[in-house]
Amino acid sequence: MPVRAAAIVGDVVVISTLTIVGFATHETLGQTGRLLVTIGSFLVAWAFVVPWFRVVDERTVRRSVWVVPLAWIAAAPLGAVVRGLVLGIEVSPIFVMVMTVVTGAGLTLWRLILSQVARRTPTSDD
Repeated sequence: MPVRAAAIVGDVVVISTLTIVGFATHETLGQTGRLLVTIGSFLVAWAFVVPWFRVVDERTVRRSVWVVPLAWIAAAPLGAVVRGLVLGIEVSPIFVMVMTVVTGAGLTLWRLILSQVARRTPTSDD
């Protein structure tokens, strides 16, 4: 799988999985609509922020993992606002902080692993 595609798929998996874990922790997995809105809101925010930070560019994936948490710091509040608007609820600062820290850590860990794998594979330029 190309590095860019792996980054995109992995990011979606990490954001979705950690959101599901959060719902499970709060025993709200039965609220499927709310869960899907939450996942969707954060994926939309991530998709909006990704081009600005170039986090799926092959060079960034291979060499600039530090930009991923910075991009997530921008995306998480945006995702929370989108979620709040769709669900018609207030945005909880605690929720934003938890999503920022937990999912940011998950994305960063995932991208550290991917960068190590990507460095060992030929570039698309090779």
